[in-house]
Amino acid sequence: MLLSSKKVSAVHDHLSSASITSSEHFHDLARKLVSEFQAGTYIVVSQPGLHASDFSATTAESTTPHLRKLYQQAETAYAVRNAHGAFNMETLQKHIVDTWGAETVVIDAASDAFTIPSSEKPKLVRVDFPVLPVDYTRASALADNDAFLYSIMSLLPSDDFAVIYTSTPISRPFIAKRNAVPDVAGDAPSPTNSSDYSNPISTLFPTVIPAAARTDGSIFTRYQFFTPGMFMAIIASMILIVILGVGLNAISSIKISYDAFEKEMGPQTIQAVKK
Repeated sequence: MLLSSKKVSAVHDHLSSASITSSEHFHDLARKLVSEFQAGTYIVVSQPGLHASDFSATTAESTTPHLRKLYQQAETAYAVRNAHGAFNMETLQKHIVDTWGAETVVIDAASDAFTIPSSEKPKLVRVDFPVLPVDYTRASALADNDAFLYSIMSLLPSDDFAVIYTSTPISRPFIAKRNAVPDVAGDAPSPTNSSDYSNPISTLFPTVIPAAARTDGSIFTRYQFFTPGMFMAIIASMILIVILGVGLNAISSIKISYDAFEKEMGPQTIQAVKK
């Protein structure tokens, strides 16, 4: 994601968030954002193991509410779901320092205490979060990281900021678990539940349906070919076919004698025929 407090035309032209792009294209947009916008603080965030579905409408309100609000209020906001290729964060940091002479501040996300020195020089704040878990603690970890990032934003000496938010692929299988242990805080469902991501998000970031990560076992163990809805449709179709068969059999069993088609002749008609 690329976010800034002011409109940057070079990035604003790409506001229709893409589904997939190259890391080179994203890096080029990030460099244009930095070159055209002299911000008071540049925040470079690395969140390994992030998935686009973590920002779906059903989970973002509880797990990343501050980032969601920041995205909606930013003058320039660009998000891409997937990027192929490695993103060189060090090169972008060097570009920020060389362009604006920014003072680098590295914040340890594992520590609860941090300081942002106050000076007239622009700040380059580097935040490295640990890899997100793929079990039921994922929602809690996302919420903690979102709160940590919000605490950094609240301490910025200037209202002019730019955020470059990147991630790396999930290192372990991202498997849906319907009966996962609920979060201790009880404020968000497990983000590994694939049923929560069937609808595309319309208010925040684009989302995708998590692909099946399992590669072991036969095709019948990796995919579900018959859902409960399909079974219901098959049963209902069988019942309707039986009803149709009974109806056709009843119609075909109807017999009419040939006399039924002969013209009825009363007494007057018979006398007229004899004459």
